[in-house]
Amino acid sequence: MSIIGKVARKDPKTRILNLCIHLLLILGSITMIYPFVLMLSSSIKSAVDSTRMELIPAYLYSDEALYKKYLESRYNEESSRLMDNYPGSWISFAEVTLPQDANPAIYQDWQEFITKAEYGVYHYYVAEHYGRGVYPLAQRQYRKILREENDNSLVEFNRKYGTGAVSWEEISVEEKEIMGRIFTSSTEGYLGRFRQFKESRPLQQKLFINPDGFFVNSEVIPMVNGDLNKLNRLLGSSYSSFDQLKLPESCPPAGHPLREAWLHTAKNAINVHHLDISEDALAPFRAGLQQKYETIAALNQTYGSSYTSFDQVQIPSQLPDSGALVEDLVHFIQNKALPHQIRIKNLAQDFRNFLRRKYGSLDSLNLAWGMSLQDWQEISFPSKEMDYYSFKDRKGSIRWEFITRNYKMALEQMLSDAHSLRNTLVYVLLSILFAITVNPLAAYALSRFKPRFSYQIIMLFMLTMAFPAMVMAIPNFLMLKKLNLLNTFWALVLPAAADGYFIFLLKGFFDSLPKEIYESAMLDGAGEFRLFWQFTLQLSKPILAVIALGAFNAAYRNFLFAFIVCQDQSMWTLMVHIYNLMQRASSSVGYAALVIAAIPTLAVFIFFQNIIIKGIVVPMEK
Repeated sequence: MSIIGKVARKDPKTRILNLCIHLLLILGSITMIYPFVLMLSSSIKSAVDSTRMELIPAYLYSDEALYKKYLESRYNEESSRLMDNYPGSWISFAEVTLPQDANPAIYQDWQEFITKAEYGVYHYYVAEHYGRGVYPLAQRQYRKILREENDNSLVEFNRKYGTGAVSWEEISVEEKEIMGRIFTSSTEGYLGRFRQFKESRPLQQKLFINPDGFFVNSEVIPMVNGDLNKLNRLLGSSYSSFDQLKLPESCPPAGHPLREAWLHTAKNAINVHHLDISEDALAPFRAGLQQKYETIAALNQTYGSSYTSFDQVQIPSQLPDSGALVEDLVHFIQNKALPHQIRIKNLAQDFRNFLRRKYGSLDSLNLAWGMSLQDWQEISFPSKEMDYYSFKDRKGSIRWEFITRNYKMALEQMLSDAHSLRNTLVYVLLSILFAITVNPLAAYALSRFKPRFSYQIIMLFMLTMAFPAMVMAIPNFLMLKKLNLLNTFWALVLPAAADGYFIFLLKGFFDSLPKEIYESAMLDGAGEFRLFWQFTLQLSKPILAVIALGAFNAAYRNFLFAFIVCQDQSMWTLMVHIYNLMQRASSSVGYAALVIAAIPTLAVFIFFQNIIIKGIVVPMEK
């Protein structure tokens, strides 16, 4: 029924009033839609852009914003790795800019160099493999492979690798500081399986670390307090940026400003797999082994070798990941090796040597690259080209990855816990069942039999609405505990089985039903149950639909009370599971989970809106 009649609509004042009402309704809808759209926008963001309050994330239309997010994911959200590859340039992903001068010729030469060379796992990370509260692309790929290998059985995975994981999301390897002294890889067990995965990655998923940048960031920049002018005064140089400084392969001469920094890097900081010792260091190394083990038999037993004398001991070109040999070599380098006997195996310098062999002269290199280099040492590690062209070649898939990544994680977490989905379904169905049986029975008794204190009873029911739900949570919890009903569906359903507002609403509706229907039915021999079931409930479908919807919403979104009375994880509902997810996931993943959780409520409203509207309008007309 229209609020404004047809005749009144012709009046100009009424039209203005009608327009004002619609404008207010539109403004009200905007205030409701804006937070939801903002949540949608936040659900497809990451740490680098999560603080920007924008309805449309910039990376959807800006390549530079997308590049920031890509490097954040590529460098596993570790800004220190970014600083290693771009020394003196960026200290956070928010400062990243899209390169305008990336040279495709440099990238082609780098690809040729790195595919021919044999650089192991101590030189690169798996890109896009771990992050803070999110599952990046490579991590999802790794878990998928493990699931397929173990027939999706976590028990089989734990048996094979001797682990004790209780969920697939626990299976993750976060490699840190691979160039540092304490980092070690392994070919055994679960770490060995990850190493196989790491070695099998395509070039675009291998994040090679710049040794020059590692040296500059860990030693040089702290030495000069980040002052480039001070560095130039010390070295007598004219560098315009820190990335122009290179890590020497051998120790600088005595008196050189970088000598102490280089020695600290070689002896204490850099991983032993990036070091080599000269031939003249073998004799003192063997002497040290003889002094430590005394007999060759003791050394063979420790090393698992078959040397006949200490003079046969050699240092293999490929060191083992760990063991007595590695420990002895580290001790020798730290305490006994002379500076000139140590060499740092520098990937960046190897690239420069490759270019020298390929082009022969700087003129040929400058012609191929379109540059004007004056010295081979001016060639920097090609971090810019590696990152930019891996981005450019798959820009569309990268954008789609960021749009869907958070939702994939949220869905995976929701679907992985079948208990929460089952519990929520049972809880919702029981709540609806109790709501449309207990409340109509109470309202029918008050309306049909009209007890002497019905008004007072209704007021008592209405008074329950004056108290916040959490005020009643404590007595409800104590009562359920005394009845030994905690961690059961009864604990979820019984406290809300009877609702004062629903009873009040139903009583008013039942009072409006024509009494003649009941009188004629009773004359035909209908009993009280038949009057209630066949007449009252059949005529009350619209209002029952509204009550069922209210019960559905209350049960589906119930979090705090469900968490209090059902703390056993096997009894968690979906909202409790989402809360637990938000404690360990990023805020954007949490928003994605909330958006997914809102879909059932939205679907119920869309498909049952006619019944809902009837349930609101019909009682008003009555």
